[in-house]
Amino acid sequence: MDFKPFDDVAYRVVFINGGVRIRTEEGSLVASLVAPWGTDDLDELVFEPMDNEIIVAWSGRTQVIKIAEGSYVWSITPYSFAVGLNGAIRMPFYRFESSQNIVMFPSATTGAISIIFSAPVLSPLHVGVIFRYAGRQILVTHVFDSLSALATVIETLPFAQRVTVNNGSAFSVGQIVETDTTNAKAEVVAVVGNDVSLVPVELLTIPVVGENLVSPTGSAKISAVTSIGTAGIVQWDEQFISNYRGWPRSVSKDRQRLIMTNFQQKKNAIFWSAAGNNRDGQIGGDADNAILEYISAECQVYHVVGGYDEFAVTDRGIFYVPISVGTPLQPGSVEFRPIFSNEIANIRPLEVTEGLIFIDKSRTGIYAVSATGQTARPYLANEVNRYHRTLFHGVKSIAVSSGTPVFPSRQVYAVNDDGTVVVGQFNPDRDYIGWLPWDGEGEVRSITGTYGSVVCMSVYNFDGVEVGVAEALDYSLLCDCARTFQSSDFSNFLELNSGAPLLLDDGSNITLGGVVTGFFAGKDVELFAGGFYFGVISVPPNGIINGYSDYESLTIGVHFDWSFQPLLTNFEGGQPVGQGEQKRKIEKMMITVRGTQEFQAGNRVFGSYRGGEDMSLPVPKRDDTYKYRETGRSYDPTVLLKSTFPCAFKLIELTTRITV
Repeated sequence: MDFKPFDDVAYRVVFINGGVRIRTEEGSLVASLVAPWGTDDLDELVFEPMDNEIIVAWSGRTQVIKIAEGSYVWSITPYSFAVGLNGAIRMPFYRFESSQNIVMFPSATTGAISIIFSAPVLSPLHVGVIFRYAGRQILVTHVFDSLSALATVIETLPFAQRVTVNNGSAFSVGQIVETDTTNAKAEVVAVVGNDVSLVPVELLTIPVVGENLVSPTGSAKISAVTSIGTAGIVQWDEQFISNYRGWPRSVSKDRQRLIMTNFQQKKNAIFWSAAGNNRDGQIGGDADNAILEYISAECQVYHVVGGYDEFAVTDRGIFYVPISVGTPLQPGSVEFRPIFSNEIANIRPLEVTEGLIFIDKSRTGIYAVSATGQTARPYLANEVNRYHRTLFHGVKSIAVSSGTPVFPSRQVYAVNDDGTVVVGQFNPDRDYIGWLPWDGEGEVRSITGTYGSVVCMSVYNFDGVEVGVAEALDYSLLCDCARTFQSSDFSNFLELNSGAPLLLDDGSNITLGGVVTGFFAGKDVELFAGGFYFGVISVPPNGIINGYSDYESLTIGVHFDWSFQPLLTNFEGGQPVGQGEQKRKIEKMMITVRGTQEFQAGNRVFGSYRGGEDMSLPVPKRDDTYKYRETGRSYDPTVLLKSTFPCAFKLIELTTRITV
């Protein structure tokens, strides 16, 4: 991925087995970090840049890759939530369904304590996990069994209070009650006559004599309040994200919030951090507090993508969260509205200008969510590869390019499970995308597009050895896995045994120029220089190539031949009656190209040297239109366009006339 942590500072971050490598845009290695993931985990990594950090989610604990301001030192550490001024961790908490109606008993309110549950709750993996008792945090330090553990109090726990009232029948165990003056809130843990035992929750405020105690079933005046130590309550919960419960397997960002999804502990949950602070996960009622919400449907939330609104991509469909000035993204205003109902693959969707691009469960269908401009139905999902489904199989990665000088037109890239790529061209005048298969010597494992560049993680086979590389897509190059070197990489002179230089007749040294290729040492590759194709060369084991000092630069890489066959059987508006039952002929084909050298259409070659042109120079790049006519007839006439040798080709327009 491309990463721009600071103004005018850009890096390329490559995820590898057990680590991360960071390079400059020119390819220089600046850092190599050790990471906890392996080869089998690479396809499931989901990462999101935020300022000078990259948040990485997967099946293990979320990691943070960071570059320090000023020193530019790189590091990778486990993600952790912020610590408040009182020592409490600002993280989300949740009462999991399996622990409902279970009582927690603490032995004390401060220091090292023991906790006991009325039914099995604990696992050995709960060590290091934080629980909340009445809204106050305690850290588990040792687990004895499923019922008991040792813990350290982070926030002082509340004492239980015995409140004497004039009507104890208005209260029952388990109720949440409040006082009408001090607004003390508490859980009723015992009722004996007119004595009601309470444990304050959330705040340490306790009732006072003279005010009324109010419950859902009545109220009564307080005549006495006595502290009675600790008591067991059901008002407790557990940190939502932990090594025991699990970490998010997807992250994204929107509205200055870090978004975490794809939880195993609560499949329909979505977590948003506090606005402007991706480490603050404390849930609250203020507009900038963190948010934990759940889609009211039986679904696994895979990803959340931002845009004009936000889109939640699940295994059972897509929902959107309406966001506007009137309904901003804040606690209490999150609503999930369905857009698309069908099974969807767990492949990270893409945010584009029109909306969203995602993959269906079969991993052959690509869909786009686009805005309709209607209030009743603001979004519509359309299949954008319905005419080209046969080109797709087991899609595992998608990317888009931006409209930049490098990629003047926006394109979509889909990686199949066999390492081939299908490239699609956006067309604002159509509700579908035109697609073209792309295959070469390398096997593409994944693809990503950011900041106007597209980077592939590819594997090439050299003499039976697989080599993984990260390669940026560059349409100016004529080969794969390519690197460009300066021909004046180094120079040296021939010398005698004595070390004296061997001289020419004019007294000058006999010098040799060469290029140190490094990665290509000992490999058979192809070479381009000065606009000429020199074919396959064998790079010596020392990686040094000599003999091309007359050229300013050399490009070395793996052979790439292109060919494609236009689909000529379908025409907009249908076809004449009976035409499909007779043999047809390609009467005329007009091929318009720009900046193009030699290529072949059918059995004819176009664009090669013309009479009088200097053949000591490369084949000229031409802007021209060529006419081609196919002899013979067939039921489905086809013409194959392909390269004759690696050279420039850019097709602008192809028009065809077919007759019976």
